[in-house]
Amino acid sequence: DVTSKKADNETTTTTKEKGTVLGFAHFRYEPDDEDHPAHPVSYLYELQIRRTVQNLGLGKKLMTIIELLSIKLHMKKCMLTVFRSNEAAMGFYVRRKYVVDEFSPSNFEGGEECDYEILSKSFG
Repeated sequence: DVTSKKADNETTTTTKEKGTVLGFAHFRYEPDDEDHPAHPVSYLYELQIRRTVQNLGLGKKLMTIIELLSIKLHMKKCMLTVFRSNEAAMGFYVRRKYVVDEFSPSNFEGGEECDYEILSKSFG
């Protein structure tokens, strides 16, 4: 059972089984840059999957929903932040064709010291 709750440009998609939340995704539609916006993007703030149901395709399903909604709403890409130390999450997003975004701190002087990357997947 997958449900979505919307408020302004924010959406939370939740997956439940027998009343138990198994996972959720929290994302927003916003400009790609606050100071010099060029394109509308979807930004994934959180993807959480209950540990007991990880590696069963639920995260992939939620990401597919976000990506399809983003394409339908003419977003140029989907962006997200992930800790470099979270190898499982990095691997998950790389398998889904996410790459280090041009706005990621590692692309700027001193950014290699940051403990996170901004990843993105472009649509067309």
